[in-house]
Amino acid sequence: MKTSALRPLPYLLLIVVAGCGIGDSELVDCRCAPDTSALLFPYCDNVDSQAPRFDATSPLSTQVPDCPSGQQLFLLERIRPESVLANLRSIFQAQPETRSPEQYMDQFAPDFTFTPDAEDIDLHPEIYDAGRDTLWGAEQERSFARAILDPERIQSARFARWFSASRDERIPSEDQLNETFIFPYEVEFVELVAAAEGDTTGTTLNIIGIKGFMEVDLVTPTVENPVWTVKAWRDQRDRASAKFSWGELRAIFAR
Repeated sequence: MKTSALRPLPYLLLIVVAGCGIGDSELVDCRCAPDTSALLFPYCDNVDSQAPRFDATSPLSTQVPDCPSGQQLFLLERIRPESVLANLRSIFQAQPETRSPEQYMDQFAPDFTFTPDAEDIDLHPEIYDAGRDTLWGAEQERSFARAILDPERIQSARFARWFSASRDERIPSEDQLNETFIFPYEVEFVELVAAAEGDTTGTTLNIIGIKGFMEVDLVTPTVENPVWTVKAWRDQRDRASAKFSWGELRAIFAR
């Protein structure tokens, strides 16, 4: 829906407060911009990009940041399933300004599901509701991606262990439309932690280490022109380690 570039202040504030497809009960943390990703923020697709996005007389409109555009990384074509796993690692390890939640979600099927370790379900019942058919789906993964790829929250990620074709197991289906990868993982994330109010020490760094085992099902609709995506991800804690798991990391960044 197109509208005039000159809008009364109430409508302008509606854009800011209604935000980028954010529900009425959720916190607003950004406003639509011309290069905002419409995939991540569907509401922005209907906002006139030529309209002014802030008004100098309104503290609200000048303090809310633009919704991210999701700059593009060079990633492998998803014509092979292992390329998807490599792309996930590349996105996490990319420079902060080039980590794209949109490119991250491109690696996942629309009906994607994540299954945490049973111990993580018990540890985080507020996140993993055992009463639901799906503990964690694509919408939850999208919210996780926005948080874990936020350059103001995560400084960097380092993958010490990920899928290795020479060491790890892969199980193709008979019809060649599905492959399951089984491998250990070990990753360290460097989190930026803002100082508490009144603390003059500034931002500090917090190391979040995760370690465990994962099974990932990747699927493609055709063999002739394959485009692989992650359909299911099952996590298992490394109980001999003091490090977190993927399930705990998702729970932490889902809050």
